Amino acid sequence: MHPPYVVLAFGVMARLARSAVRVERDLAEPAIWGFARHLLAETAAGSGLDMPPPATAPPRWDHWRWARDKHFATDEGLGQLGREFPAVAANLAREIGLFRPGAPGSFTHPDTTQCIYGDGTLVRPLYAPPVSHTVTDDDGTSRVLYPDPRTGELRPEPARRFDPDLQPHHGRLGPVLTHGYVAWHARGPAPYQRVVLAADHIAAPGQEAATSVRLAGDVYRHLGPGIKAAVYDGAMHGVHIEQMMRRYGWLVLAKTPNAITQGPTTLVNVGGKRTRSYPLGVVSHDTRAGACHHQLAAVDGAVVELGFDETGDPVVTAALERGPVKRSRRAGGQYYFNVAYKVPCPRGSFVTWQSPHATRSSDATRPHNLRIIHEADPDFARLYGLRNDAESFHSNLKRTLIVDRQMSLGWRRGLLDIYCFALLNNALTEQRSRQARNAPSARPARRSRLGAGG
Repeated sequence: MHPPYVVLAFGVMARLARSAVRVERDLAEPAIWGFARHLLAETAAGSGLDMPPPATAPPRWDHWRWARDKHFATDEGLGQLGREFPAVAANLAREIGLFRPGAPGSFTHPDTTQCIYGDGTLVRPLYAPPVSHTVTDDDGTSRVLYPDPRTGELRPEPARRFDPDLQPHHGRLGPVLTHGYVAWHARGPAPYQRVVLAADHIAAPGQEAATSVRLAGDVYRHLGPGIKAAVYDGAMHGVHIEQMMRRYGWLVLAKTPNAITQGPTTLVNVGGKRTRSYPLGVVSHDTRAGACHHQLAAVDGAVVELGFDETGDPVVTAALERGPVKRSRRAGGQYYFNVAYKVPCPRGSFVTWQSPHATRSSDATRPHNLRIIHEADPDFARLYGLRNDAESFHSNLKRTLIVDRQMSLGWRRGLLDIYCFALLNNALTEQRSRQARNAPSARPARRSRLGAGG
């Protein structure tokens, strides 16, 4: 009776109204459904899509529930959304002026229009997780049993309704049974210019960064040449940063952990704080007095020069100024970065090139310790603020739910809700873009009320 895109639009409107029943009641009004039906048909025709027109009667809640359970929230339906959504979102991003080849910015100083940003979020289940006990049998195997709320008897299944897909994710308040999701975004400089590029479910606890790296591949396939940098939080460590740089050729901005352990690699930085260092080796240059040597290290992601104080302890003597960033591509298809640093020296400053990549198994932590754009870099402060918009997206998403809880059971339906909210977000961005293009370039001048002589 209803084409799939009409039923999916019903789910998008449910995120706006925070209730599928409310959408059904609103669309039951002939004037409202007539207006919505006209918009759906007009948009399909304007986009050059050959799709059947909406039905005369509006879709209902039971129609959405059937389509959700039978197709949209299945592995097949989510797989189709995962393939189609990034391509449409990428076209919208280019439409509003993002990721254009001739845009200002470079790998040395990326522009915000060349950056993507992502974040993960935890969405609480519809029902509170049941109380459980782990019981070890005589043969050593363990089972999870649930006490009956009335009798206390341990049962293999909870007495009340529960979400079977819950996993023990670790949030700010500690471990909690819930669902985890990630998304990548981009945005322009004006209001209503956020574009959701891709979204996915975190398959297992502790896999947020790995899921984000894999999901970034969907973005890379459609926008790769126009992206210079990706922004994420501290969940992305060195192994993930290395994968992003090697696979996609993007710079990665992420905060470094604050935990410092005492040991032979700790030193006192410029601010007098004790911190961990990562040795980068000795660099040399020729002077009139002979060869001059400088010991370099990475501290808090930045490249510094080391020296010794009067007690013989290692200290940071200078923070090196970052220069050009060069990217090359190897024969195997992987990308490789090199960064120039200016080393100050009384006998004459010189430039040394350092790579953030791990070249041997012994320096596997190099991508984690050496950041091309570290937290003290001026470009970091200019670009990292984009990530706050990802938290804004997740906050607004949860406002469309019931008391911040998923509207239905299972991670698949939860991911579908995120897709619906992403479609709503991108629809607003596309509409504002079309309004801006169709607006007159200049308004006609007003005639004075005083007449020509006034």
